[in-house]
Amino acid sequence: MCGIVGGIDTNGSLLKGSEFIDAISVQHERGNGLGGGFAVYGIYPELKDYYALHIACDNEDIVGKADEYIRAHLYVKFSEDIPTRDVMSIKWHPILKRYFVLPGPNNEDIKLSNIDPVSMHMEDRYVESYMKNFVFGFNQSIDGGFVMSCGKNMGVFKGVGYPEEIGEFFLVDKMKGTIWLVHSRFPTNSQSWWGGAHPFSLLEWSVVHNGEITSYGVNKNYLEMYGYKCRLQTDTEVISYMFDFLIREKSLSLLDTCAVLSPPFWEEIDAIKDENKRDRIKRLRQMFPQALLNGPFAILVSNGKYLIAMNDNLKLRPLVGAKDRGRYFYSSEESSFEILCPEREQTWQLTRGKPEIIGMKELNYEPH
Repeated sequence: MCGIVGGIDTNGSLLKGSEFIDAISVQHERGNGLGGGFAVYGIYPELKDYYALHIACDNEDIVGKADEYIRAHLYVKFSEDIPTRDVMSIKWHPILKRYFVLPGPNNEDIKLSNIDPVSMHMEDRYVESYMKNFVFGFNQSIDGGFVMSCGKNMGVFKGVGYPEEIGEFFLVDKMKGTIWLVHSRFPTNSQSWWGGAHPFSLLEWSVVHNGEITSYGVNKNYLEMYGYKCRLQTDTEVISYMFDFLIREKSLSLLDTCAVLSPPFWEEIDAIKDENKRDRIKRLRQMFPQALLNGPFAILVSNGKYLIAMNDNLKLRPLVGAKDRGRYFYSSEESSFEILCPEREQTWQLTRGKPEIIGMKELNYEPH
């Protein structure tokens, strides 16, 4: 029953948060007020070289412990409360903070302008691993606190409520970004709490999901073999971790990652005429069987450069797309397009099990 909406401007122009609030609010019946949220990319251009760490803590004592933990592991350039406004329907909320950070507590003298970009690129994998392990350590060590997001030039804003209420609470109507992911939650087999709302995020990856991952136990055990810690008590968490694991740790392409997560059926693989493609997909299924996502799902995923839309192989959850010049939108319901792109050039239903990957034009990436 969940509702999802996403959008990307491939030219890098900014899309309005107010329109995404309206676009998800027309799917009001798809949620039950137990979770809503937004991921937005391109929101912190003046601090784009720092990791934007969004955290939530139950009370001031936990904020103190969280702050101590953060400063023991990270260099903090700047920190503040996440701006919010009072919303009558939100009776309680955790204390919400954001920190702009770099790995390591002793980097006070580092000036980003003096860092060689080539050497920084060489260290990317180490730095990202450090940040990944910091997130898992924080979620495990700070009882009553959790990380909402920790990517560069992006942020997740989520909580318990209808998405239009969460959008009002976080002042999403005043935000603009190049890529948006939005979720309206209708939990059926997991508890409602601020950490269980979507989007789920790790480093630059964020995901919103409608459906159920019945392979969650297998996926979770597989990820934990490689140091990932699933602490947020809902099946969607493993999807964001799988994208990070397969792309960053295993160096798979986006297309191969999608083929691992939602591969064709064996008989469909055998029918592929291109021998190289057929052999490649067979190898992927044989190499990563525990990464396959079973169950009905429609997901939208982004890392700030691409927007990926994907269904399970039986298309048991709805997902439609729309194109408006250089802008692409995806939604559980076509009604959202009347707000986001009323004069759209094209609308279509996604093909079961076949990902659509839209990249920024600067990447010279043709849409799939």
